[in-house]
Amino acid sequence: MSGHVLSEDTSIYRTLASPSRMQILRLLYRKPLSVEQLADKLSLQPITIRHHLQDLLESGIIEYYEERSGGAGRPRAYYRVIKTTTTTSFPKRQYQFLSEYLINSVLKVFGKTKGEAFLKNIGMKMGETAIRKLEAEHDIKNWSLKAYEDYFIRGYLEKEGAEPEVVETSGNKIVYRVHNCLFSELSTKMPNIICDVLHESFHEGISKAMNKDLKMSRITCMGHGDPYCEHVCAWSSKGKEN
Repeated sequence: MSGHVLSEDTSIYRTLASPSRMQILRLLYRKPLSVEQLADKLSLQPITIRHHLQDLLESGIIEYYEERSGGAGRPRAYYRVIKTTTTTSFPKRQYQFLSEYLINSVLKVFGKTKGEAFLKNIGMKMGETAIRKLEAEHDIKNWSLKAYEDYFIRGYLEKEGAEPEVVETSGNKIVYRVHNCLFSELSTKMPNIICDVLHESFHEGISKAMNKDLKMSRITCMGHGDPYCEHVCAWSSKGKEN
């Protein structure tokens, strides 16, 4: 039994070690694509794409479905990421279970109102800590719209595996999407806590740490059933400089 688990994890590690397969995954996180579409975006031969897709399928990371575009002819196969987390560790970790138990215990001991206030404070501290860490790593003295995009969205979120996508930057506003929820299992079980309390307060902590007139709004949410989380960040006139 344990031998099967170990060989399964080894297969996943091998699969994710390929830069080309990671590029394919990043594209598939955003939307389903066909072999031809992937080949065009990555400038690779379709036969090469099929080889990488087969490895991803065998590792249980992606799946495919067929769709007919109308008329006669064979349906086209589209590939997409399976939106469940595959644990690549041995032995298996139980952090998700522990986190869920601790959150439920906080709500039970303190009650709903005080418990949510306690968790909100944790979320704010996490947001402030993330910004302070980025400031120290990149010697950021003054946050701007560009710095936020470069260091938080394209740096921090991408490094954490959130698969961010900037969809609009105009004037004093930036709109971005997150295609991989870092707390997916918990957010689908308790979106009112993970998304509406912890995640919202995390962004409050970011705004506070930046000391800017920054308004952050969540438009869509994966925990509440949307295909991705979309955020709009509107800066003051000072915040959009540089």
